[in-house]
Amino acid sequence: MYERYQHIFRAYDIRGIFNKDLTPEIVTRIGVAIASYAPGAYAVGGDVRSSTPILIKALEAGLMSAGLDVYEIGIGPIGMALYSTLHKGYGMAYITASHLPPEWNGIKLSRPKGDLMVGNDIYSIRDIFMDENRLRKVDYYTVGKLHYFPLLEEYINFLLSRKNGGEAKIVVDCGNGAASLVVPRVLRDLGHEVITLNCDIDPRFPVRGSEPSKEKISLLSRTVKQVGADFGVALDGDGDRTVFTDENGVPLSAEQAAIVMLEGMGKGDVVANVECSMILSDYVKSYGGKIYKVPVGRTYMIREITKTNAILGVESSGHYVVWRNLNMDDGILTLIYFSMAASNISQPLSKIVPTIYPMVRIKISVDDKVKFKVINKIKERLEKLYDKVDTVDGVRVDHDEGWALIRPSNTEPLIRITVEAKDKKSLEKLKNTYINIVKEEIGKFS
Repeated sequence: MYERYQHIFRAYDIRGIFNKDLTPEIVTRIGVAIASYAPGAYAVGGDVRSSTPILIKALEAGLMSAGLDVYEIGIGPIGMALYSTLHKGYGMAYITASHLPPEWNGIKLSRPKGDLMVGNDIYSIRDIFMDENRLRKVDYYTVGKLHYFPLLEEYINFLLSRKNGGEAKIVVDCGNGAASLVVPRVLRDLGHEVITLNCDIDPRFPVRGSEPSKEKISLLSRTVKQVGADFGVALDGDGDRTVFTDENGVPLSAEQAAIVMLEGMGKGDVVANVECSMILSDYVKSYGGKIYKVPVGRTYMIREITKTNAILGVESSGHYVVWRNLNMDDGILTLIYFSMAASNISQPLSKIVPTIYPMVRIKISVDDKVKFKVINKIKERLEKLYDKVDTVDGVRVDHDEGWALIRPSNTEPLIRITVEAKDKKSLEKLKNTYINIVKEEIGKFS
């Protein structure tokens, strides 16, 4: 009877629509499955969605019924939950659907010390969830205990302890999400002048939604320019993603924002996913630094940071790990470091960030049953044609005038092509070349 819930177990988290995919009963069973797979004490908290308090209690019931102790840390941004695992040593179970609409919710998981549960971990929990015989059962005398352990104030004090720079005038758009509980107060306590937009909690995310895409932050852009701010920032529903603007309200790419942080806080080696623009690699190479390329997905970035001791990790989607993994993928900590960097730079941000190159992203439909076979054939073909082929995630080919990346979607019947070039003519040429290659290889399986 539980087969219809398989789709909620995804590569990076568990996610679905409240009371359709994620009912209290289902989340309680998920809690038992988590306890059966990775026993230990868990810090449990969540974002500001209306369904979050309900699902927190359901998840706690499952964990405790399987014999695990639970530390309920309360409602707050995901950085608070990351703090609980990295600095307090608990496992983490955080209820959120991140940037998705308000009817969605989900669970992000970690073992103690920030060992994120993704991929095979999530699929193993799914398999246990499906199998009644594998669910952990304990008697009355060994059920877990619930500890109320509010952590928001301690997390705020941790953020305040990062102070290491000057002051800036900042426009903040929290999107009515969990960052509203922390960001305006922390920035002001750090000495910044703060103008707020959408910083009152509203689980409907009524103004721009919970995703801070460049298309949805026009109010932020206008306000930055109107008030003469040094920069603007928008955060997503749970506070792990940030989108910055310069002093003119022009949105910065993740790579441009990374260059601001490197320029203002000190240079070093950088971890970047394979989709990141070559403006970042050009900048890092200009001072003798090294770029470590990783697959798309914040977990790869976090693990590579830990392994290499690079000072900054960058995901093209707006996730960062700042200065050697202080609190992992925490958008609020990123904002604090960005604000310090901007304060340390003696000129407007628009004067120091390089111009972005033309870039295009294309989706091509392909049957789920053959998409990975198609990618393998494309790898074989391109490795014969070109010298600079990287297969760390899909297939990336570097040319003198730009690059192209071909990746299968993990969740949809799609192949994605990303192309960046130094001018529009080269972009068009590369785009057409790789679209044709992908379509030709798909056609061989029809």
